[in-house]
Amino acid sequence: MFIYCSVCLGVSRVSLGVKEAVVIPRGEAKELLRRLRLRPWQLPWIRSSDPLAQAVGAKPGDVLKIVRESPTAGEFVTYRLVVPG
Repeated sequence: MFIYCSVCLGVSRVSLGVKEAVVIPRGEAKELLRRLRLRPWQLPWIRSSDPLAQAVGAKPGDVLKIVRESPTAGEFVTYRLVVPG
């Protein structure tokens, strides 16, 4: 399992430019949604079976913070809701 996750994370870092992916605490997620005036289902989704979600141990209902490298912006932060699948 460890080798599989590190391989998946390595592939995602290379192909998607992912610098960091973390599950944010529920309180922080609620504050983020309040600040953005969003409901959880309005965030982009990521399946719990996605290799990146599995690598960070995300469960359905969690919110992931994903930081990607961007050639124009330097880095791009996105939040995704983990859904079953």
